[in-house]
Amino acid sequence: MGTDILSIIAPARVKVICVPVGRIQQSSFHGFIERLRQENVVHLGDVSPNSRPHTTTFSPLAFPAGRVLFDLTTSAPPASHLALCPFEIYRQHFIVVGVADGKHYGQVSDSSARIAEGDGKDRPGSALSEKCIQSLLDHRQHLASAFSAALVHQIIVFDCSVPNQHFPEGLTAVPFVANSKTTTIKTAMCDLTSQLLAEMASFARSLQELPSIETPKVPRQHVQRPLARYSASSGPAAADHSQPTLPSLNDSERSEHRMSMPAHLLANLTSRSSTPESRAMSPPNGRGSPSAALDGASSTPASPPSRPTDPHRPMSRDRASMQGFGSNSFSERERTKIRGRTHIVIGSLYLLAGRWPDAVKEIVDGATIAKINSDHVWHAKALDSLLVICLLYAWSNLDFRIPPLLHSAADRTGPSLTKASKETPMSSHASLTSDYATPSRDASLQTLSSMLPELATTIQNLYSRAWTFSEDRLPQLSFSETGLRFSRLLLIADTSDGKITNTNLHQIVLHPQAYSFRAEPERSSVSPRRIEISAFLLRSFPSTDSDDSMTTADRTMILAGTASILADLGYRRKEAYVLKELLQGLVPALVEARKRGAAEMGVHPAASLASLDAALVDARGTASEFLHGQDVAGIQHFLRMVCRMYGICLTLGYMDDDGNWQNDKPTEMQTAKSGPADATARIDRRTIPQASSKHFGSTDSKIDILRLCINVCEALPDLEGVLHYSAELLRTSGSGIAPGPSDSDGSPSLSIEDQLRLWNNISRTVGVGRQLGLENLAAEYWDDFLVRGIELVPSTSDMPIPHEKGELDTVTKGKTDTSSGPFLYNPFGPRSKAKVAKPLMVAGEEAVFRVTLQNLYDFDLEVESIKLRSDAESCDTPMQSAVVGPYRTQSIYLTAKPSQSGFLSIIGCVAKIRGCREEWFPLFCDPWSYKPNIKASESGYSGLLAEGPLQKTEKRDARAPRGPVASSIDLDVIPALPNVFVKALSLPQSAMMLLEGETKTVNITLFNASKSVAADLVVVMFEDSTAAQLKAAMVNKELPAADLHELALAASKKPFRWRQMADEPSPTIKPGQELSLNIELTSQPGLSNANIQVSYGHLGVPQDQLKDRFYTRQISIPLTITVNASVDVTRTDVFPFSAQFSWQNQQKLSSQSRPPSAKKPETPTDKLRRRSSTANRMKFNKTVSNENRFQSLLSRIGLSPTDKAHCLLCLDCRNSWPTPLSISIQVRPSPAPDTSGKVRSPKSDSKLAYTVHESLQPGHTKRILLLLPRLRLPNAHLPIPSLDPNQQFIVSSSPKLSYEAQIAARENYWYREAVLDSLHATWTEESISRTGAINLRNIRLSERMVDALKLPELEIEMKLSLTSALDRTTNGSNAGDTSKTAGEVMEDDSPFEYQATSFFRQIGPMTYTAPLSQGLTLTTIVTNHSGSPILPLLRLQPLLKPRNGSHPHHIALDTSHKLMIHGLLQQVLPVLQPGERKTVQIGVCILGTGSWSIGGVVEEVRVSGHEGDLTTEERERRVWTIEEGVEIVGVEEQRWDIEGQGS
Repeated sequence: MGTDILSIIAPARVKVICVPVGRIQQSSFHGFIERLRQENVVHLGDVSPNSRPHTTTFSPLAFPAGRVLFDLTTSAPPASHLALCPFEIYRQHFIVVGVADGKHYGQVSDSSARIAEGDGKDRPGSALSEKCIQSLLDHRQHLASAFSAALVHQIIVFDCSVPNQHFPEGLTAVPFVANSKTTTIKTAMCDLTSQLLAEMASFARSLQELPSIETPKVPRQHVQRPLARYSASSGPAAADHSQPTLPSLNDSERSEHRMSMPAHLLANLTSRSSTPESRAMSPPNGRGSPSAALDGASSTPASPPSRPTDPHRPMSRDRASMQGFGSNSFSERERTKIRGRTHIVIGSLYLLAGRWPDAVKEIVDGATIAKINSDHVWHAKALDSLLVICLLYAWSNLDFRIPPLLHSAADRTGPSLTKASKETPMSSHASLTSDYATPSRDASLQTLSSMLPELATTIQNLYSRAWTFSEDRLPQLSFSETGLRFSRLLLIADTSDGKITNTNLHQIVLHPQAYSFRAEPERSSVSPRRIEISAFLLRSFPSTDSDDSMTTADRTMILAGTASILADLGYRRKEAYVLKELLQGLVPALVEARKRGAAEMGVHPAASLASLDAALVDARGTASEFLHGQDVAGIQHFLRMVCRMYGICLTLGYMDDDGNWQNDKPTEMQTAKSGPADATARIDRRTIPQASSKHFGSTDSKIDILRLCINVCEALPDLEGVLHYSAELLRTSGSGIAPGPSDSDGSPSLSIEDQLRLWNNISRTVGVGRQLGLENLAAEYWDDFLVRGIELVPSTSDMPIPHEKGELDTVTKGKTDTSSGPFLYNPFGPRSKAKVAKPLMVAGEEAVFRVTLQNLYDFDLEVESIKLRSDAESCDTPMQSAVVGPYRTQSIYLTAKPSQSGFLSIIGCVAKIRGCREEWFPLFCDPWSYKPNIKASESGYSGLLAEGPLQKTEKRDARAPRGPVASSIDLDVIPALPNVFVKALSLPQSAMMLLEGETKTVNITLFNASKSVAADLVVVMFEDSTAAQLKAAMVNKELPAADLHELALAASKKPFRWRQMADEPSPTIKPGQELSLNIELTSQPGLSNANIQVSYGHLGVPQDQLKDRFYTRQISIPLTITVNASVDVTRTDVFPFSAQFSWQNQQKLSSQSRPPSAKKPETPTDKLRRRSSTANRMKFNKTVSNENRFQSLLSRIGLSPTDKAHCLLCLDCRNSWPTPLSISIQVRPSPAPDTSGKVRSPKSDSKLAYTVHESLQPGHTKRILLLLPRLRLPNAHLPIPSLDPNQQFIVSSSPKLSYEAQIAARENYWYREAVLDSLHATWTEESISRTGAINLRNIRLSERMVDALKLPELEIEMKLSLTSALDRTTNGSNAGDTSKTAGEVMEDDSPFEYQATSFFRQIGPMTYTAPLSQGLTLTTIVTNHSGSPILPLLRLQPLLKPRNGSHPHHIALDTSHKLMIHGLLQQVLPVLQPGERKTVQIGVCILGTGSWSIGGVVEEVRVSGHEGDLTTEERERRVWTIEEGVEIVGVEEQRWDIEGQGS
């Protein structure tokens, strides 16, 4: 590769073509050339002049300070460049150097072998064999034939220790690097320079002998005769070698090349005899004198001498010569033009030879002539060359004078780049040029810098004027290159504040390709401005009309140079346009070249890509070398640059952790240990630039550029590039988002046809690559969001369930964890974070995952293989294939099988799409779309560079858009668990029919199919249809507390029970064994289906030693149950029951227990009582005879001291079953409540319990009467308890009740529970021996029923007794214990007292007979059975009871004449504490016959205390009424006698 051809000093460089000779490796060849390039600048003072005669025209002695600049290249100039000679003589290749490797040529002495091996030691006397020398000479002859236009042909043998004395002329030896001196390469280059200067003399003479020098025309054909030898002997043969060729080589010589020679040298080689010595000519007169000055003095050149005629010369050339020398030939103006052009060409040769003063003289002379004769093209060429010479003077640190011709050109009026020339007045120019003293270098350089804009504009205007006013139209190639060279020079000056510095000069001359421009803002003080430079540059832009006059290579070079300068100027949009034009012109040329290549190889141009590639591979070598050659790599780099200009973020690499852009994606081995965080960072570094680039530029323009890239790659052909840019086109046209459920559109910008075409193109290209043996050829998938969801599919039976140790204690032992305290929330307790349960997998068992794939394109996505990817190597994930439909998300199912327990994380999928390489796709569950930063400080292309992969992202702003976050599925892999299933079930079809209350046993047989794990934990739990109904009802907080408690109680009573002995150890199912379970089922209303859940697991240790959590599996056994109605309690009622039966049974029991000696003789009063009692019993027995079942029941009443008061319970039972049923209702003694108010379980007392049996016909209802003892619950005001021990402070939503209503509700609850605890009812179907329990919880009590059932809190008991003598002596004071009750006779009684006592009898529970005028004592006992103190007010009220009917109220209360009371009827008693009793006695005396009733009430004087948790502030004072007062019948003694006698 040569130097920059667009450099401003390109006309001063001598082109040297380096050609490999003999056997030489490519690396060695390029290494040798680099050694030569290190000495590409040769000082004329170091060059020895050639000793041959007539070669002193370009002698180095004339200007020792001059320098020759060499441009070493490995390729010959194209024909389009050679066609510009001699106008641009520097395009001619003057030297051809054959590079040979001395290690491959044998030497005579033994030491030469060691030298060839590279020992680096020189051996004197070593020499090459004659065969080797002859071979080198033959190669030189071939070079001279192939490159006949060159002036010097030289072969340099590197790494050769043979001295140059042993080599003939044309061969040069260069020793090894270790043996080389500092001047070794310089000496070789000086020798080449000496030969070149000698040959230039004859070459210049041949130019002077030309009859005319034409301006290069715009050719109709791209092939034009090159400038070879402009001598009189030049014939047609010279024109046949416009394309340099090498002579044909035999097979042995061809094998020595080893593909190291350039491709253009491998064509058919022909030879033509030519000797360099035949070119020697005498120098022209007046040439070669070094005394030419820089002041621009002109001299008239001698006329070119006549040449001998050549029989082979074309007639047109002879006619031109004839016209040149006849009287009526060219006009004087034309001859002057030709003379001026000759001066310019000769001056260009002096410029190449380093003779700058002579070059200035010749060029100034030629430019003056061209200016006078309006030869605009050559005038501009001369100005260009003078500027180059001035720059070289400045670079060489030599003082120089700017020729006046440049001043006059810079002062031309007309369109110019800038008005900077006005800053330097003409007077200053005149002062610099008028004085014969040479001004200083710095002053001249400063003046030259200020002249550059106007000078460049003048040169460009002259070229343009030639196109308008003359026929000398400069080819577009030369015109465009000139514009590019001057634009580059102006840009360099712009970076140095509009001045050309020493650094700039050094960079321009020595390192033009490595020049870097500072990226800094434009300064307004610098002239010309960058917009003016760009306008100047675009004037040389090749138009569409000039396409026929330029080859594709030239047009590509011009457009590339234009884009490069625009990029340095910062005009990215213009640069992008130029690059697009470059691609559009490159594609047809590549297609045409491909067709020609196919035709040369015998392949039809319309053949398939596979056929053409196969042919090319056979011709070039291996497929790898063909597809990955340097040319393809260079074009790929260029395509990436073009894509970057249009904002296309290619995915050819990734950003590493250090912020550096890597060319390739990380391999699977590099990402094997990366997790979601690494995936997020990698995707962030790649997705953010790609997404941000979608907001830069036009999508249609990007699509067009990518299509051009695909066409270029197809034309090369580059299969990998076709795949890459096809995938990039799909990626760029896509939305680049992870749409969510609410996103409307994520479809690509391409049409469906274009998408299908790209998809088929990728598939076809991959198929072609496989046919060529490229198995790894694949594209990169275009959507990073392929995997949108991964979730573990739960198994209904095999899914493990985690448990804590406390749960095991609760299930097996019935314990509850109370370590946290009684409060649901403790603000002072430790804070616990809610943990989300991870999905579970079992080691050694396969799990199924549901994977959601996304395809946002309109074609079926064929997934050849896909598997889950985890962070553990112990997880086996088999491959599967799938097809994802167009534009949808589709779920597939993949499996994974971990082999070890522990932690496992699923981080994505490894998938291979058809035509794409296998990649790892992270999991993206959340929707994502790019949201640009609206507050970004940079926009446009600079913003793209800031956010894209073109810069390091270490200092990215915190407000920068965030990329998608990769997710993962965290799993816990637990140890192996047993596998148990149901082997047998006693129920056919898992269904049964039951009656309400019926109990049935179900047998279940379990089998452990595991081979090594035993099920040492088996827990049976149940679910039924009633639970859901009850839970739904319990949600209603507006229900009363009693109803909620009833619902909770019903929910707590499960219809199923596992019949397991308490002392039976926990069952264990060993591998391969069975276990039988007996489940007891009790039917309930609403039970339609049930589920028996058997949880089993493997603990491995005893349950009491379990420390960590454990896991179980569950077997679900569904049952279908039909429950029919049996016996329903349709109605309930409670009635008060008389205490007469209880009193009679107690009297009978007391009389039977009295001994006979203690009995007294019967008195008349006893006779009267006996007759009355007998009549009553006869009347009762007559009633009971109708109902014999009450005989035994009534006889048991009152036998217990506490069994005094009773009530009658009526139950209406209905048989809803179509067959007769027998019912049995057992009444057990009422349990005594404890102090907490909770009813204890009843005790079995066979003496007090009784059972009622009845038979019910189908559909019949029968009333059953039951006697229940009345109850007194001292703590009936306690709150209704909750069955949930953890429930607390539950605020009811029901309306707030009054105190009385709350007391009534609580009493109803507690007394109902007491009644239900005392009853137990069953039914029996005797025909089939079916039995069950009757649900009595349907019993509801009203307030009236509760009053009939309960005993009052304040017990009021009244007794009547005779007043003793002692009492009478005390004037009727309280009798105390001296009073006698009815029927008691003391031994020391007087006859009068005995007579009075005989008439005082108790004939009923509260009925007495008393004689008139006899003192009686009425005792009232008040007992507080409540839980709070009471301050009572006792009020007694005597009433007169009529025998028939009723008395008026005022008569009934008028007792003043018939009843005498001794004491207070109304008095306030002391405060009664709970459980305390008070006794009050008053004296009573009946004055007349009749029936008297003494009743009363007790009022609460002051409300005090609390009733349970209720405050008593809002309630009113309570009043207790005596239920049954004392009835006194006053009789006279005579009447008793008459009645006794009559009876």
